[in-house]
Parts: sequence; C-alpha cells; structure tokens
Amino acid sequence: MKTDRRVPRAVLSTALAATLVASACGAGGGDGVSNLSTATTVAGVAAEPQRASAEPAVIRLALAPDPIWQWLEDSGARAAWEQSHNVRIEASNAFDQFAAFAGGHADVVLINALDVPKFTEEPGRDPVIIGKYTTDRSILAVRRTSRAENLEDLVERRIAVESSLASTLLWGLIAEARYGLDFSQDSPDFDLVTVEPASVADLVMRGDVDACVCTPDYSVPFLASGRLRALYDGKSAAELHTTGGLAGEDLGAGLVAIADAFVTDKAWYAANQHAVDALLSLWQEGVTAWSENKAQIVADYPHHFSVESDAEIAWLADYVAAHDWIVRSVYISDQEAETHKFAFHRLRDLGLVPADATAPEIYIVQPPGSDAPADGSGG
Repeated sequence: MKTDRRVPRAVLSTALAATLVASACGAGGGDGVSNLSTATTVAGVAAEPQRASAEPAVIRLALAPDPIWQWLEDSGARAAWEQSHNVRIEASNAFDQFAAFAGGHADVVLINALDVPKFTEEPGRDPVIIGKYTTDRSILAVRRTSRAENLEDLVERRIAVESSLASTLLWGLIAEARYGLDFSQDSPDFDLVTVEPASVADLVMRGDVDACVCTPDYSVPFLASGRLRALYDGKSAAELHTTGGLAGEDLGAGLVAIADAFVTDKAWYAANQHAVDALLSLWQEGVTAWSENKAQIVADYPHHFSVESDAEIAWLADYVAAHDWIVRSVYISDQEAETHKFAFHRLRDLGLVPADATAPEIYIVQPPGSDAPADGSGG
C-alpha cells in the first residue's frame, strides 16, 4: 500500500499548552480578532424578525454527512427555524468542503479549524471562524496484544495518522510536553504514515503499523470487540490537551481544542450577518439536543457513526457519555480565542505552518439574548 508521509517537520513545545481554537478578543487592532454581538440583538433587545413576504436569505452550507444536521431536519427544527427567520439553507455534502469553499460554491463550511490557514492561499477568499462544533476526538490506539501504554512506549514504531495538521499537531504537543519526543515525519522518535481516515485502524489490525491516531467512530468495530485498545484510558487528544496538565496546569474542561468550526468569507458575512448568526442559534438547538439525548441520537443515526450492530451502538453510546466530542456551546469564548491566537503564532514560529501564513481571523459572535454591547466592543 502506497502511503503519503507528509507530516509536520518541527517539534511542538510545552509553550503550546493552550487550546487550539481561534484568535483573540478586541474590536480590530490588526490582531486577527473581532468581537461582534449577534445581529439579532441591539443593545440586548431582540430585533424584529424579517417579514415573511420578503425574499428569504440563502445560506449555501457545505458539510460532511452529520447526525446533528440530520436531527435538525428530522425533528422539524430546521423547517421551523427557516420559517421564523426567513432564511433558507441549501445544504450540500461536498466531498471536499475545502474545495467547495475555496471555489466559491459554499457560503459557510464546517471544516477543521487548523485547516483554515489554507484558505488564505485562495484568491477571493478571506475566511473567518465564527463558531465551533466539535473537539478533537482522536485517540491513540494499538492492537490488543501490544504492551504499549503511552507514546513513550512507541518510540521508533510506525504510527498511522490521517493528516499532517489537526490531530497530528495536538498529538505532537502531547508527545513533546509529556515526553520530550518529536512527533513529526523527519523525527528520529516515530515513523509516521499518513493515510485516509477510514484506513488508519485497519493498518493497525493488519500489522502494517504499530499504532494509530484514529477517531473512535471510524474504529468502533475493532474497539467494541476489544481487538483495538485505546491508550490513556480512551482519552482523546482534546481531553489530554486541555485537562491533562501538559504544562503543569489544568486548563479546565471549559476550554476545548476545536476540531470542526464554522467558517465563512469575511465580506459575505458582513452582508449576511443576521442570517449566519441565526444559523449558529439553529445549530445550538442541535448540540443541546445531543447533550440531552446522546445515546438516542447514536441509535437513531448509526450510519453517521459508522456503527451497525447493537453491540457497536451500545459501545459508542457508552463512549460518548464519557468522552463527548460535540461542544455544549457553538459560541467561541474570548479566552478560547486568546489561546488559539497564541497557539497559531507558536505553530508558525516552530515552522509547523508556513512562516508567511496568515492567522485566521475569528469573530466573537454573541448568542441571542446576550447583554454584550452591540457595537463590537468588549473583552
């Protein structure tokens, strides 16, 4: 099997023990951060809804097949929201969300936050992150017969990863912070092999690699049967990163290492702020429903989690009860933005992203009913 070995070259340091979310608070100032209150409120007063007779605003949304979106449709929440807000969502399951956005075929896209800097290389695209959806759920796993208990036990072994960014960067931080190890392609410590997400666990089971940085939902058949064993008691990269004391302190469960984020174009957002901010409020309905009914949603939409049998559904329901990767709030906090701003600059200093890469801008969108000022000022 031919593999692509494109992975980061530099070592992540303990100085990066901040959640990889998006940039800081403040109204402009050239630091890649804006603080906006939602267009649905003015000085804390709800705005009048658009008249039903007006032509609805349209949002072209590109995302991978998703259980929350499926629930929003099946529950009727989407239809009710579109009617009350006079906004129509044209959703598409683009094979490549990056290409859909970069090519101007999508207005809003759900994509990994650490892939956003790639958009700055595209002409006519000025991406901004406006909300969060998931944390990094990747785990480090080995075959049942392996004696490895942590990354240090896998020195000089082959490890399958799905990308040179995102999860690989977080596990690079964990390796450096806990063990002083280099988790990169040219590292003397590990031999990383980059493959498609659905193949990483397969390679472990076939014996082609010794471990994988993989996602639970792509690996359920092996995990549920006990043939694949998750290290660190099944904790994800996000859990280890934010609450594992990687830099001698616990950053707390309130902060998250964002994986999927809502991204839009800056100019398009300026012209459609009401509609896009309302989209976040719709998605908040979905994540709230998930937090209250995880097991039921897994059972209702097993195909979205790559599970089939009752045993696999039960295993995943138990796993998400203990290691939930969907955020409780889609709204990015000032502190989360600040920590990502530092993290991105550190990544650039270490050579893990190009030296001329532009830091992705993040808008701090306030939820409806917030008493934050409507002029964009504040934290």
